[in-house]
Amino acid sequence: MPIRRMCLALLSVLFCGGCATLMRGPRQTLNFLTNPSLARVTVDGLVYASPFSVSLRRKEGHHVTIEKPGYRTLEFSIDPQWDAMSLVGNILIPGGCVGLVADQISGANKAFYDLAEIHLQPTTRPDAPLLLYDYKGHLLTSREVASAVEANRIDRAQFFRGEP
Repeated sequence: MPIRRMCLALLSVLFCGGCATLMRGPRQTLNFLTNPSLARVTVDGLVYASPFSVSLRRKEGHHVTIEKPGYRTLEFSIDPQWDAMSLVGNILIPGGCVGLVADQISGANKAFYDLAEIHLQPTTRPDAPLLLYDYKGHLLTSREVASAVEANRIDRAQFFRGEP
């Protein structure tokens, strides 16, 4: 009888989700706000008019295109980042290793940064879409991302050396 109970307990742990899966689930709601509003926003092939909110799977990245007549088209991807929610919870909960795996499979151990307001640039001629990159919720050009990463690296180095 004790073996049967132990097997049942082990199976119940295997079929339960991890901490992040149970607390937040595999989806996250993101808000899209453009200036000017009523821009056509395409997220993974589905079309919306800004401002709007959409629930996206945390497990994968999503491709976004923003268009409005008289403004430059923007294209970017939003990629989820690992956020350690599952690590903390699964350390505290018995059977944590199984929970970590469940969170990884569902994608609940990842999250998107909240997007800042997206400013569209007026244009009088049709240009190629402007490719932007999501850096901690801000849409930046490749040059701006490189500068931000370098500034972050310098800040971290100063912090660990004990400099102000």
